[in-house]
Amino acid sequence: MGSTGYEDELNEHGLQTDGDRLRHSSLSAANRGRARSDVSGDATSSGTPMVPRTLQGRRFSKLDTSLHPQNKIKLEQNVVEVKTEAFIRAFLYPSSPLDEHDPVMKRDLLLAVDCHKLLQERCSDNEVLMPILADTGCPKYSEGAFTLLDATREENLYTPFRKLLTFINTFHRVSLGNQPMPFDIDAAWPAAVDPKPGAPANTTEFTGSLRRDFFDTSDVKAKFSPRFGRQTPNVKPDLVLMLHHKKDPNKKQTSVYWKDVKVPIELKRNFNSERDIILQVSIYTRAILMEQFDRKFVITVSLSATQCRLFHWDSVGCHATEKIDIHHNPILFIRCIARLAMMTPAELGYDEHFSNAGRALSDEKITTTLTIRESPIQQDLDRAPGSVAMLPNAVNSRLLELDTEHVLCGSNGELFHRYTRVWSGKEILDAMTWETGPSRVVKQTWAKDTRPCEGYFYTLTKKIPAVSSLLIMEECDRTWAYHNRVADRDVIGYLKTTGSKPDRQPRAEEVEQPGGDLSTFSPDPEYKPNPLEQSAHSTLNTSSIPAGSVERVLLRFLFEEEYQPLSKAENSRQVMNATVEWIEGLIELDRQGIVHGNISFNNLMLPAIQPKSGPSKVAKVIDLSLAHWKETQGGDEPTSGSPCVSPGVLEALLNNQRSIPEDLSTTGARTPRAHHHITGTLPFIALDLIDQLEDASDTEFIEHALRHDVESVFWVLVYLCHVQAGPLGTKRMLASLGGLTSNDIHGVSCQKFVILHDHKHLPTIRGKFSKLRGFLEAFASYYRACYRAHQSIDVFTVRDIAIEHRDKLAEDERKNPTPASVQRPALMTAPGPTATVDSPKRKLGVHEDSSSNGEGAMEELEDDGSNPRKKTKLP
Repeated sequence: MGSTGYEDELNEHGLQTDGDRLRHSSLSAANRGRARSDVSGDATSSGTPMVPRTLQGRRFSKLDTSLHPQNKIKLEQNVVEVKTEAFIRAFLYPSSPLDEHDPVMKRDLLLAVDCHKLLQERCSDNEVLMPILADTGCPKYSEGAFTLLDATREENLYTPFRKLLTFINTFHRVSLGNQPMPFDIDAAWPAAVDPKPGAPANTTEFTGSLRRDFFDTSDVKAKFSPRFGRQTPNVKPDLVLMLHHKKDPNKKQTSVYWKDVKVPIELKRNFNSERDIILQVSIYTRAILMEQFDRKFVITVSLSATQCRLFHWDSVGCHATEKIDIHHNPILFIRCIARLAMMTPAELGYDEHFSNAGRALSDEKITTTLTIRESPIQQDLDRAPGSVAMLPNAVNSRLLELDTEHVLCGSNGELFHRYTRVWSGKEILDAMTWETGPSRVVKQTWAKDTRPCEGYFYTLTKKIPAVSSLLIMEECDRTWAYHNRVADRDVIGYLKTTGSKPDRQPRAEEVEQPGGDLSTFSPDPEYKPNPLEQSAHSTLNTSSIPAGSVERVLLRFLFEEEYQPLSKAENSRQVMNATVEWIEGLIELDRQGIVHGNISFNNLMLPAIQPKSGPSKVAKVIDLSLAHWKETQGGDEPTSGSPCVSPGVLEALLNNQRSIPEDLSTTGARTPRAHHHITGTLPFIALDLIDQLEDASDTEFIEHALRHDVESVFWVLVYLCHVQAGPLGTKRMLASLGGLTSNDIHGVSCQKFVILHDHKHLPTIRGKFSKLRGFLEAFASYYRACYRAHQSIDVFTVRDIAIEHRDKLAEDERKNPTPASVQRPALMTAPGPTATVDSPKRKLGVHEDSSSNGEGAMEELEDDGSNPRKKTKLP
């Protein structure tokens, strides 16, 4: 199994990936012994994605085996090996203090010793344990090894391992229940209860605690919820730790749902092909993240006849234990397996802001509520790792009933990404009577802590009618909360997932250098010595975080109302009215010093439908997740709304310095230029930007300005006309749609040049929105005039053109009114995405969740470095 597809926020500069800078304390040591990778990444500390996305493909296409090579690249330098004991402290006991004398860890260690002893003695006076020990199919521990683990065939390992894990789980459940102070390991997993008054407790009429047991699912295709449709990937985890209340782990399962899987386990005969094992467990991780919207991170296990390894996956990267020899170190192996079956929902990554987090079973239909507590909004996300524990108790708290069956934007489970999800929901005014208020929109995303705060942009746009209105924002969690528990000295290296090099690359301290002096060895020219190198578990402060490090903050936004998608447009006049409002909204954003940076089909919305009065008055521009401050040294014109930048920063920027030290910026400001990259969705990106992308050197600055966003509106309308043409669409239109939606950057550039410069192209538009031709032809004519004069388009001129054609359509409709009911034609289907193109230049990637309303699922792109007007013969 593999990734949502396109590489997460890679850039054309060919530098680091997110995993290269997972965190200062755990990854800087791992990366220190290597040069920068050619597998692109973020060139600056900004965290702004630097390349385009293509349109969303089939939701599950990124789980197909044909894309495994791309998924392996995605994993490269994102899986970091740490010492096993450090992993256990940090990720298996996240609620415990970092103390070797932690009583819970000590208790579990003693239980593991006793469990191992029983496996040696093969007898017990406990009526629950003895039948398992008496089972000849359950491995025992004899002569320094577990029995029955036959490595000749993988299939021979399923049943013995399932029985061994079941015994370990049962032993701990029984032993903890028989202690002087009994402890029920299932107490933290009560059956889900519908929060809605009057609703049944659950559909199964079961009360009490749920159980977690290990199941053999090697012959069962794991299923997704019905909301994903019928086309789901054929993914079969070998073993799973699954939540249930009536299943028998000794019986073969006929069905298993990803919603019920807590820990997936991949089983192999040996670890000789561990790259494939890591790829497979990453697929399980992504399947869980796709299905379980209340999950913040995932723990997976790989097993062989002799070894074991645990993985912790979150939105930034993956940490892995060392290989555990299960025969030579059985107690450590037992500790790890037992702990997985004893963890609480929160410790397994479930977000308890959601009702019944992690406890709603796949066969239950239960109302889901979400509590959002208001956090103060600042211009930049706080980089202090400890601040997540010091968030103020918010006075303003909202309770929402979410519509989880009809997600406005669902994450495809892209690894190391933002996992953006958007729901509609009703605000609950009284939880006792379940009185509901107006409909709201909830957006959830893991934002990079180096980016400007999206919520701050909304505070500046409250008076702009064409921008969505934010009610409250909450900072919920930070990846620092997990990563800061791993010390530098516990980092071993990163696991290789591609190529033929060893599975683990050594850290700098392990590399023998000429002269024997490791203190001055630094293969990375940007590496700076870590001042906390000798500190075991120091609490990192903001000043110790390097500019290149990457962490993420879990943000939730509550928006005032839901708007209509552009796909629901009824006629050309409605679209032209919205077009004028979109352009005016972008101009108003620019006056506030903000560049949207991600205008696409799904980020331009029609007015909301009001229950009584029909459509509201203003169309909306949504999703400021990739917005950035306007570059004041260039662009359309300076604005007073742009944040100030100190002269030292500007001097460094003009000298093409890749990362700007935090202390050079003025208080509360980030450098605008650090975020000026080519962002957005490929069919809608301005042609000028695509050409710059093809021609730019690896360090060249590319400005994304207002005029580019306004041109993107034109491309959205072109796409709308083509995709909604239905049976009236011509062959030329179908070919154009295929060209625009290709994942070949050069091909898209060529197609856009043809549309703008070929006088015969736009007049061929037919179908439902054929009346938009007038505006599209007028824009193309104006664009050609500017092109010949070597000038940029003027956004106010474009707005005036839009107003003129809006008024013309209104006058035409007044003279010739159309019938109230018009049958909606079928959508024109574009050809599927092309295969990845090999490139001698640099790799490009795109990311999944840039749009807050459903765009995503990209594949890796390759830039062939060509210019359409240089190498392509135009028709």
